[in-house]
Amino acid sequence: MAKSPLILAALAKAAVPNINFHQVKSLSAGGTGAFDTALLTATTGEHYVVRVANNQAAGAELEVELRALKALTQNGRQALPFEVTNLVGETKDESGSRVLVFSFVYGNPVEISAVGADTALSTSIGKAIAAIHNLDRHLIEEAHLAEYDAAEIVRNRTAELDRLASTGKIPAVLLSRWENALEDVSLFRFQPTVVHGGLNTETVLALDESVSGILGWSSLKISDPAEDFAWILGTGIHELSDSILDVYRQHHPVVDAGLRQRATLYSEIELARWLMHGLNKNDQEIIDDASSLLAVLADDVSTGAVGRLVASATTITTITYEEAVVAPVFEAESVIEVETISADEDEELEVIDLAKDEYVDDATKPIELPEKTDNELF
Repeated sequence: MAKSPLILAALAKAAVPNINFHQVKSLSAGGTGAFDTALLTATTGEHYVVRVANNQAAGAELEVELRALKALTQNGRQALPFEVTNLVGETKDESGSRVLVFSFVYGNPVEISAVGADTALSTSIGKAIAAIHNLDRHLIEEAHLAEYDAAEIVRNRTAELDRLASTGKIPAVLLSRWENALEDVSLFRFQPTVVHGGLNTETVLALDESVSGILGWSSLKISDPAEDFAWILGTGIHELSDSILDVYRQHHPVVDAGLRQRATLYSEIELARWLMHGLNKNDQEIIDDASSLLAVLADDVSTGAVGRLVASATTITTITYEEAVVAPVFEAESVIEVETISADEDEELEVIDLAKDEYVDDATKPIELPEKTDNELF
């Protein structure tokens, strides 16, 4: 059962007793998401997010994200041209689950298909992705986060393709297209790098035509740089993709010939993942939506409306990781731990309900904040 905003506020107060809250707004997805979350407004005007995992899988994901945030040390964060949340305190609820309070990251979700090519925002997106990929991979290694080389990625994707095919709901023309791409050795000649692994409309935030923050760091790892372009290539807007990739090339030392094609492959497989998600949840609405999207893609493939997934003929010099330009190694910061105390102030909080129905349950997704009035301060 989902925790109420008042309970989350009381837990947050226990986690950070030095901060006084006067307003709370639910961010939980109608009690059905992986996390119970709420936006808290402090009397100083600052905003925080309290987050509690409501199942074992969500708890494991949260633990990984904490390791990722810890890996992004102060100097590492300074190399990123956007904000990353910080853990400011934690406690445990009555069942022993961790209750985490994070700083709020300001910004509006980037609807990538609405971004203009060669604009300030598209340029900022290209620079943001390059900055992530330029992070020192030793930060990831020392945090014991996941690492994948090209061979492992192909094996994992092939195994996933087998699972998707077993549903019997993926058009044959798409299964054949994806299988052929995964068998093309030349397509997977790339230098593994630090990747976010979960860039999308919900995790990339912008203010004033610039990327202001990036959320959802639980997939931070060393892997295929094309993963962070899947949400962009998936739009099918070539001018936008070209403009972002051009900026990326100017700020990242190594770009392989097959990056665009692999990003397209991953974006297409994401549609099948959406279908699998619907099947697992027995949600007919999701199943119908994913099936419709896959049918359109299958028709485009059959008619030749979309290009083949083959590596570019352009030869790009391959260099080793040691020869690439990388950042220095920094020591990881320690996670703040705050002793649990009881809270008396929760009865005075103004509670605001916010119904949300999202596929991705993101604790720090920005929202439109309410205007303050004199009667809200006490």
